Amino acid sequence: MKKIAHLIIATVVGMLALCSCGGGSKGPSALEAQSERIAGDLEALSQESPKFLAGTSAEYAAPNLNVSIEFADTTVNVNSYTEALVQYVLAQYLKNHTGANLDAVINTLSAEKGSLNLRLSDTHGNSREYGVNAGRLKQLVKLKPMELSFNDVRTNVSDIMAAKCPAYIAAHNAADCEFEIKGGFAQYTLTFERASAYNSLNQGSLTGRYLKVIKPEYEAFGACRPMIEELLRSLSIDGYRFIYTDKKGTKTISAGMPWRLINE
Repeated sequence: MKKIAHLIIATVVGMLALCSCGGGSKGPSALEAQSERIAGDLEALSQESPKFLAGTSAEYAAPNLNVSIEFADTTVNVNSYTEALVQYVLAQYLKNHTGANLDAVINTLSAEKGSLNLRLSDTHGNSREYGVNAGRLKQLVKLKPMELSFNDVRTNVSDIMAAKCPAYIAAHNAADCEFEIKGGFAQYTLTFERASAYNSLNQGSLTGRYLKVIKPEYEAFGACRPMIEELLRSLSIDGYRFIYTDKKGTKTISAGMPWRLINE
């Protein structure tokens, strides 16, 4: 889940670069003049997300608007983010921030045949750059989620969330963990050798166990939390579900946690 958060934060940063620019003036000088203002916005966002962002920068390098994001969290691997997912999140943000400022910047990039270039880097030395030209930005504003490689995006998000399984196995000495998006939930099924490993638990205590894990993660997302939830909701994820079972299938406990419970 943290990986998704990092992606959201990085995309928000990119869109701040777009939406912070004032309308009215045209040409490359408009973007150049706003670079200091954009850098200030990025620094503010970085301060609000200290557990995620190690550094940010923004500059106008004719004809492009370049934004760089460096992550501090060692669990992040930027190679796990597909271009389809980046553009899906970008479209989500654009649709929520339409108006004169966005129109002015897209039109300026279009006139100069420039792009928004978003560069992501992690603590492992990996980096990726995603370039989106003005024509594609215009499309992203108009296209519906199902027209934005929806199935591929859902698969990518599922893979990212499934990467949490080893941590859940280690935390409670489970034998196996499987992830799937099912019935409106991000569902983790942990299988134990014997049911005796969790005999002391019931639905309520299992819910409490994982709320103690999930809630702090979401609280740490800060101002980006609404966007993260919006992304997951758009992919038909309305919360989390944890299931405990044993190899013989003698006892199963299920605990569902909708957003309402997570956000309390």
